[in-house]
This record gives sequence, structure tokens and C-alpha cells, in this order.
Amino acid sequence: MSTEFIPGHHFTGHIPYEASVIAFRGNELLIDVKTFTWPQYIHVISATSIDAEWHYLGEVNSQPCFTVQLDSSLSAVLPEDYDLVPLRQLVIAPDAHIFQLAGRAAQILEWSKTHRYCGQCGSGMQRHELNERARVCPSCGHSCYPRINPCVIVVIVKGDELLLARAHRFTNGMFSALAGFMEAGESAEETLVREVREEVGVEVTNIRYVTSQPWPFPSNLMLGFIADYAGGEIKLQDDEIAEAGFYRFDQLPFVPPTGSIARLLIDQVVRERQAFHQQLISE
Repeated sequence: MSTEFIPGHHFTGHIPYEASVIAFRGNELLIDVKTFTWPQYIHVISATSIDAEWHYLGEVNSQPCFTVQLDSSLSAVLPEDYDLVPLRQLVIAPDAHIFQLAGRAAQILEWSKTHRYCGQCGSGMQRHELNERARVCPSCGHSCYPRINPCVIVVIVKGDELLLARAHRFTNGMFSALAGFMEAGESAEETLVREVREEVGVEVTNIRYVTSQPWPFPSNLMLGFIADYAGGEIKLQDDEIAEAGFYRFDQLPFVPPTGSIARLLIDQVVRERQAFHQQLISE
């Protein structure tokens, strides 16, 4: 069953027992991995502290949905049929909205945890008086909304080949698209050109925007592109990239799982090259 989500910021009244809850314990969250459904409020309330912050996310399948951090010191029994799983595991969920909603919850909890005090004067922060998703300092008026870090990610195409790289952190041998954070004053396209030049030393042209994806590790927004190779020899940025190379579209190395924006970009290029060769055959 697909997930219907209507976002919201403010909820009044008591939380109903039937409300869905995206409950985290540390970096893991409770979910039924067979049905990819969340527990209800009545199932998790005993595992939360009395001063736990319940953040309203909106409605999921016509039911209110909240997120909360479970108290790791409590020994309450977790609800039957639900397991604690890492957030990254949900990338492969059959419904992409599952990962997106869990990522939204994780980012809101991280923002709540890291913005309890004003970064300008040190006073305790309070809720926004108009019920926006914001914290406001009662002393100096400084306000903080959930932070979003924009990044670019790109697959570079050279004829029938894709330029893919393996970062040092990919110890499982996975190759992926090149990616990097935007700097102040940069456009997304300028970031793309700079990051590609820094990480693998080549130049690109014909940059095409494809899609975007929230990536909650911890709070990124990935802007996905495809670009054409324009010249240069591969020269690795040693502290970032372990290896990189051009791979034919039908002979790819181990790549990211379905559900990630990197895989979406790779799959699109593969489909385009397959269609091109099919057209050649038909002619």
C-alpha cells in the first residue's frame, strides 16, 4: 500500500492512540520491516520519557503522524513485530515515501536536539509563536529553522561510458556518482564544475538537471545532474577518492541501491544508452 502524506506543523489536543509514530532510539527507528508500517502512539508511549518532545509531521494515510526520540535508559518492551533498523536501510523500501518521511523525522529530531540554546546569546530557545517549524530566542529574537545543506551529485557521460568513483568511505567496493556540497555564493552548476575538477580533475559540459532528493545524513538536499565529459585526464583527490574510472553502461561495477538518487541518475544514463543502441540496430 502506498503512503499518502500531508505535511503539517501544528497539532492541537491530545495525541490519539491510533496516531502513527516514527520513533527513534539513537540512529535507529522502529518499523515493521515486513509491511513497512510505523507503530502507533499507544505502542511506544511507555518507552518515552515524561518530558519527551513529540513533533507533529502531518497526516499519514489520514492519521496524525509524530516523531519522537525514545529514552534509551528505559527498559520498556518494544512493540511486537517492530524492529529497530538503521535509517539507511529504508532506502530500499518499496514505497519511496517511507524513506522520505523517515528522513524528514530524523532531520526534525536532529534540529530539535541541536537548537535548544540560542547560538547568538546562549539563552534557551522557545517554540515559534505562530507555530512555524522554528525555534526563537526570547532574549534576542534570533530564530532557527531546520537546516538544509544543498549538495550536487552528477554522472558524467563519455559516449557509452559513465565516470564513477569510489570514495574511501565505501569499504564495500561500491562506486557512485560524484557529489559535493555547495559553497556560499555558488550556483549548483558552479559547484558541480568545481567538485568534478577537484575530485577527478576533468572538465564537463552540457550540464542537465534531472531531479532532487532529500538525504537525511544529516540534513542534505541532493540536486541531481547528468553532464558530458569535455576533456582532461583523471587525477584523483587523494583524501576523498580511492579510485575512479570510465565504465561502459553495460559493464558497470557495484553501484548504489535502488532508491538512492545516485542509482536513479546511473539508471537513466543506462536507459538512454540502451535506447540509442536499440535505435541503431533498428535502422
